[in-house]
Amino acid sequence: MLNQITTVPINTTQRIAEISWFNDIIGGDTEYLGVLDGQRRSSFEHCKDITLTADRLGYNKILLPTAYTVGQEVLTFASGVAPFTQNINLITAIRTGEYHPPMLARSLAALDHMLQGRLTINIINSDLPGTRENPELRYLRCAENIEILKQAWTQDEIDFKGELYQFKMAADPVKPYQQNGGPLLYFGGTSEG
Repeated sequence: MLNQITTVPINTTQRIAEISWFNDIIGGDTEYLGVLDGQRRSSFEHCKDITLTADRLGYNKILLPTAYTVGQEVLTFASGVAPFTQNINLITAIRTGEYHPPMLARSLAALDHMLQGRLTINIINSDLPGTRENPELRYLRCAENIEILKQAWTQDEIDFKGELYQFKMAADPVKPYQQNGGPLLYFGGTSEG
């Protein structure tokens, strides 16, 4: 399954730089490195202010991370802040094991519409709280999730038979705003898992 995932190179001859920001919606935001500040705890209003400030200042994207138990839940926060944004692209970090793949496809498609195509997904394949899974299983789950997202966003039916997931179901109306295959997926990892 992993060898079937293709890399999509993004090249340009223009001399441009993409400038992004980080929004610590999971807590731990500080003015000074290593100095905790109770006024900067994760709250919707504080994190919304960070997002809107980055948007107003012209940042291209802002990363909305995810955590097991603390701070804002990433999809809920992104959905809540989306109507207030103008130009910034939200990079939402998604731990694939936390979501049922067809529901994830629906949620991300709806969020992409709210943002009018300003959505990027940062795929994470880490362990879940209380579990310790081998890297091969995590990468397999991640790869299967990506294929299910692709089918949901580009076809009328999800017809997937993997090692972990088996689906044969309608995909309509799970189409994202971005009709080029869906939101861009960022993915980091190592070949060893």
